[in-house]
Amino acid sequence: MNLVDTELLGDPIFQLNIVLWLAQPLPAGSPIIPIFYQSGFSIYAVAPLLGLSPDLRLDCQRANFEIQDRSRPDVVLVHKNANKYAIAECKKSSFGPGSSTAHQARTLLLISGPRAYEVLGVNRSQVAAVLLCYFAPDTAKKALTGTLGDLRQEIVDLGLPAGECSVIGMKIADEHLGISVDDAASALFELHAGFHPFLSLDPGTDPRPLYFIPFDPDVEQSPNEKLLCKRILFERIHGAILSAVGRANAPVTLLIQPSEILNDAMFGMSRHWENQAALRHMRRLCRQFIEGLATCLNAVTPETLAYRQPEGWRLTVTDVAHHEALMNRLTRFSSEELDLRTDPKPGLFDDFE
Repeated sequence: MNLVDTELLGDPIFQLNIVLWLAQPLPAGSPIIPIFYQSGFSIYAVAPLLGLSPDLRLDCQRANFEIQDRSRPDVVLVHKNANKYAIAECKKSSFGPGSSTAHQARTLLLISGPRAYEVLGVNRSQVAAVLLCYFAPDTAKKALTGTLGDLRQEIVDLGLPAGECSVIGMKIADEHLGISVDDAASALFELHAGFHPFLSLDPGTDPRPLYFIPFDPDVEQSPNEKLLCKRILFERIHGAILSAVGRANAPVTLLIQPSEILNDAMFGMSRHWENQAALRHMRRLCRQFIEGLATCLNAVTPETLAYRQPEGWRLTVTDVAHHEALMNRLTRFSSEELDLRTDPKPGLFDDFE
C-alpha cells in the first residue's frame, strides 16, 4: 500500500462515504458489497446533533469530568427490525486523553450508554442495542482501541453510564478495500470478526467510490484533498444545472434553487444531513458557483441568469437558438474558472433560498 492509499484511508470524507455506501440497498452484482445493509442496517441520520440529558451533564460537572454538552457523530445507522443502532464517527488517527477530541469521545460514550433512547428521542423499548463505532485506518486501530478503553474506564470509575465501543479499521489487502471488524462490531452487525472486503481494486486505480457527500466544511482535510472534494461538489452542481437546462423546452424560465441543486448533487443524501450550519455553508458554495456561471451565461444574453427576489435565481431561455447557445456555454464552463481556495463569506440571508 503506497502513501496515497494510507492518506486516503484516513480522510474523513472518504471514510464517511464508505459508511454511507455500506448501508445502501444495492442490487446483486454491484461493485460495492453493502455489508451493513445486508446485515439489516440503513441510514438513520447524517451528522445529527445529540445531547446529554441535563442531570447527566450535571453529574459530569460535579465530577469535574470534561465533556461536550452536545456532539455530532458523522452517521447513525439503524436496524429497524432489531432496534439496534450504530453511532459512527470517522477519525484519521488516534488521539490523547487530554485532547478536545477526547472530550467528544467521552460525550459519545455517554450518549451510547443505557440512556441512548433519550438522546435518540425514542421509547426505551425501541432501543435493544447501541454501539459507538469509530472508523479509522487499520494502522490506527490498536492505539485508538486503547484510548477509547481508557476513556470508557474513566466513565465507569465515576459511576456514570458508559456505552460499548468498537474500532472498525479500514484497509486495503489482496487488491480489495475492506473493513476489519472487532468482536463488539461483530456482535452488533452479526458479522464474523476479521477482514471483510467490499470493493475490488484494479492496480493503479483510484479506490474512491462515488461520493454521496463530496464536501463537508466541518471536516479537517489536507489542502489537496479539500480542493479535490470542493471541485467534485462544483462539478456535481454543474451537472445538475446542465441536466435541468438540457431537458427544458424553449421558451421557458427555470427556477434554480440551491437546496434542490444540492440534493441532486448529493444523490438525495442531503435530506438525511442534520447539520444546518454545514448545509448553510454548502448553499453559499452553491450560490458562489451560480454567480460564476451567471457571468458566463450572461455574456451570451444579459440577464439570462439573474437573481430576483423573492423567487431566487431565474434562468430564462428565449428560443431554440438561445437554448443551443446556452448549452454550448454550459458545456464548456468549468469549475476551474472559480476560486476554489476561498470560501464565500456568510450573508444576511443564508437561511433563505
